[in-house]
Amino acid sequence: MDCFKMSILVDKYVDPPNASEIISKMYDLPTLGDIKNLVDEVFPEWFVTVMDSYCSNYPHLQENWSKICQMIPVKPTAVMIVEELYESKDESHTVLNAFAECFTRAGFSVRRKIEYIPCSKCNKVAIPSKPLWMVFREKNVTCPLEWSSSCYNCK
Repeated sequence: MDCFKMSILVDKYVDPPNASEIISKMYDLPTLGDIKNLVDEVFPEWFVTVMDSYCSNYPHLQENWSKICQMIPVKPTAVMIVEELYESKDESHTVLNAFAECFTRAGFSVRRKIEYIPCSKCNKVAIPSKPLWMVFREKNVTCPLEWSSSCYNCK
């Protein structure tokens, strides 16, 4: 008889039992650096990297980010790449959503690593992953005719 190994998916980002305490603590911290340290304490693998901006081959990304920052109002800070994001209505990920909201309100464009990668040459700009580029192409969003892992300035 064959034995099957079952893999159990563990949600690393579900709210811990002390979720409300963590969120309260976050609001009391004086700097974004302190909040980042709290993120690393609660969800050590969530934060991946930051990049200066989006690749200029995808003007809609930079424009959308600028519009969101104008509404807050705050200046765009950086593109923050994280492991995972959840819908704001998701009641089992309130801590993670509070962290993402905090960074967004500070001017960061918080995005999932499955959707954006750093330029393979300069590492300074965010480029849509190939699957996301394919979605853009299917929806007739302005973008390059061919996907590339390097940005416009590095070609």
